[in-house]
Amino acid sequence: MPKDTFYHLDQAKKQRLFIAIKNEFSQKNFADSAISEIVKVAGIPRGSFYQYFEDKLDCYLYFVGQVQNERNQIFLNTLIANQGNLLLATKHFFTISIEDVLHGTYADFYQTMITAHDFRLHRFLKHGSRQQLVHDLYQHTDLDQLRVNDLEDFRYLIEMILNIFFRSIGSYFNNHSATPLTSVQIQERCLLMLDWLANGVSTTNKTN
Repeated sequence: MPKDTFYHLDQAKKQRLFIAIKNEFSQKNFADSAISEIVKVAGIPRGSFYQYFEDKLDCYLYFVGQVQNERNQIFLNTLIANQGNLLLATKHFFTISIEDVLHGTYADFYQTMITAHDFRLHRFLKHGSRQQLVHDLYQHTDLDQLRVNDLEDFRYLIEMILNIFFRSIGSYFNNHSATPLTSVQIQERCLLMLDWLANGVSTTNKTN
C-alpha cells in the first residue's frame, strides 16, 4: 500500500497521479506497464514515485484496492436502500455494476486485467477490504429472510454471489472477440444464477 508521503500529497496532485496510474493499467497488462509512463503522464520525477510506492506491484495493488472499495460501497449502499433485503439488493447491484464494469470508467482496466489474467496478482492484496464488505453487509442485512446461522455462513453466501458476478464478467471479456455478448445477456445470466441460488434449480417439490 502507498507510503505516508502519498497520503500527504495535495488532492490535485494525488488525483493527477491516480489518473496516470489508471491510464497505464487500463491500456497495458501488468507485465507490460511501466513506471516511466506513469511518471511521465503524472508529470512527476521518477524518484518521487518511490517516495509514494515501494514498486510497480505496490502501485498496482493500491489502484485495484481503490476500484474494489468503490464497488463494495455500491453494494453496501444498494443493500441499505433496499432495507436489508440482500437478494433484492443483489439484483439491483448486478444491474448497476454490470453496466458500469462493461462500459463505465474502469471498463478498459477490467478488460485488460481479465484477459491478461492479472487478477492472479490480487492474491497479494490484503483481505481487509473483502472482510470489511462481508461485515458491513452482515450488519445491514435482514437475516430473518435468509437461512444462515452465523457470520461464517453469511461469508460463504457472499462469496457465491460475488463468484456469479465476476465469472459472468469474465465470460464477457474472454469471449468478446469470438462470440460477443451484450451487457443485457450478462445481466440475464447473473440474475438466472442468482435465482438458482435463491430458489434452487429442481422443478420437483422435496418432501424430506
